[in-house]
Amino acid sequence: MNNVRYVLLFSLVILLSLAATPVRSLSPSVGPSSKSAVSSSTNASRRSFVASAAFLLLPSNAANAASKRYILNDEGEYDEVEDPDWQTAWKERLDKAQTMSADEVFMAARGAGNLDLKEGPESDASKKRRAMAGCRDTVARQKSGVTDTKECTARVLNGDVDFMLKVL
Repeated sequence: MNNVRYVLLFSLVILLSLAATPVRSLSPSVGPSSKSAVSSSTNASRRSFVASAAFLLLPSNAANAASKRYILNDEGEYDEVEDPDWQTAWKERLDKAQTMSADEVFMAARGAGNLDLKEGPESDASKKRRAMAGCRDTVARQKSGVTDTKECTARVLNGDVDFMLKVL
C-alpha cells in the first residue's frame, strides 16, 4: 500500500512540473538573451528538481525491492532468489568455458548443453535441440550417415532424433 502512495505522489509531482513548464516556441532563438534561452534553462532546473525530488520521496528500499527476484516454490509460496553480482556470474561462466573443448563450446552455443550437469530425465525439447545442433556439425552428420543438412534437419523436425543422439 505504501508503494502505491509513493507512485501516486511521484506522478503528481511530475504532472505539476509539466503543467508549470511553459510551451516552447518553434521559432529559432535570436541570441543568448532571447526568451527561449531563458525558458530552456528554467526547464532544465525544473527537470533536475523533479529528478532529485523523486529520489527524496521514495523510500530507501524501493530501488532494492524493484531489483529482487522471486521464484515459486513447491508449497506455492514465493521465495526470494539471491543472485550473485555480475562479476561473479561471468567469472563462473569463464571458468566453465575454460574446462570445455572448442567443439563443446560450439555445441553448447548451438543449444546442446552438457548432459552430465542436467538434473532428472532429458526432455523431448532438449533432445531435439541437441539433435539439431548435431545436424549443424559436419563431423556428427557424417558419423550418423546423413550427409545433407536439409535431410538431417527434416528428420529431426519430424521427431526422429535417435539417429543423431547416438552419434553425439
